[in-house]
Amino acid sequence: MDQDRNLYKYIVGALMLIYIYSIFALNVIIPNKAFSESENRVLEQKPEFSIRKVLKGRYTLDYEKYISDQFPFREFFIGVKSDCERLMGKQENNGVYLGKNGYLMEEFKKPKLEEFKRKIENINSFADSNLNTNTNIYFMLVPNSVKILEQQLPLFAPVDDEFVYINKVKDSLHKNIKFVDIYNILNSKKDEYIYYKTDHHWTTKSAFYAYEELAKYMKFTPYLESDFHIKRVTDNFYGSLYSKSGFRHLSPDSIDIYIPKRNEDYIVKFYDKKKTSNSIYEMDNLNKKDKYTIFFGGNHPLIKINKNISNGRKLLVIKDSYANNLIPFLMGHFNEIYVMDLRYYNDNLSGFLKKQEIDDILILYNEKSFFEEESINKISW
Repeated sequence: MDQDRNLYKYIVGALMLIYIYSIFALNVIIPNKAFSESENRVLEQKPEFSIRKVLKGRYTLDYEKYISDQFPFREFFIGVKSDCERLMGKQENNGVYLGKNGYLMEEFKKPKLEEFKRKIENINSFADSNLNTNTNIYFMLVPNSVKILEQQLPLFAPVDDEFVYINKVKDSLHKNIKFVDIYNILNSKKDEYIYYKTDHHWTTKSAFYAYEELAKYMKFTPYLESDFHIKRVTDNFYGSLYSKSGFRHLSPDSIDIYIPKRNEDYIVKFYDKKKTSNSIYEMDNLNKKDKYTIFFGGNHPLIKINKNISNGRKLLVIKDSYANNLIPFLMGHFNEIYVMDLRYYNDNLSGFLKKQEIDDILILYNEKSFFEEESINKISW
């Protein structure tokens, strides 16, 4: 009996040693990865050793992160972990809920009162100090899928009500800012494919519905859906929530683009890349993990779109990435469109407005990023 126990201990010990040395060997043999396609983020690299870092405890923490990110077959084990948690009934991971019909939805938590007031005050201050009598300003706050598709959420998911804060923003803005209310139209279309299942963005169809509503406020006649060729460019899109949550074995999303049937000539200027293009689509990005960057190649500090329209109207869009698939619809109605992302734009906004003589300003954010991002406060600089 004692011999059997000792043999068992030796076998277990030997297996543990084999496992440890195998992992060590694999870490040495397998080159470090710089980027995780499935998680859509940069991975930790081996930290530089120094006595100072060791004494402060930073080296150990950084090395732990490095080992975690560069662990052999890491993505496989993430999938195994996710599958086990799903079997145990877990429906939330890293702030993302696994809903019905394969929908992943980010949680929404109400903003802190002081931060809410600060953002509204800065937007109101911007409108009061920078607009002349001929400039129109519009504000569109897009509800996320966690509100419009709340019937897809797991039962009793503890999320706050986005609709409440849409109305708070609407009631807090000065009257010279026209609030573009799209909640009702999106809610009426909730049975359609208006939000991606694995990504935090709305779909192009959803952006089209918002474009039709915006036309009522801006007083232009929108093009009909039949005026576009609707082209499906991929049906294998796994988005940001798929990366963030770790939930696997879900059906991919599809991405559609709306191409006008009318002849269109335009030039897009990317100020950060110092280049111009005759297309708003970066088709090569369909080969990347983040296929949503097909629109403009992703986010940029400032873009200028010149269109062969003789009305002379100039539009400035201050935005997050939700605007990227809506802007193509607006191109048929403005001679010039400037697209500004305050997360990356650091120049003086007032000076820009005076120089460009903008006719219309559209501020467009999705609700979650509006309340969580601080960059909107730069609007009053």
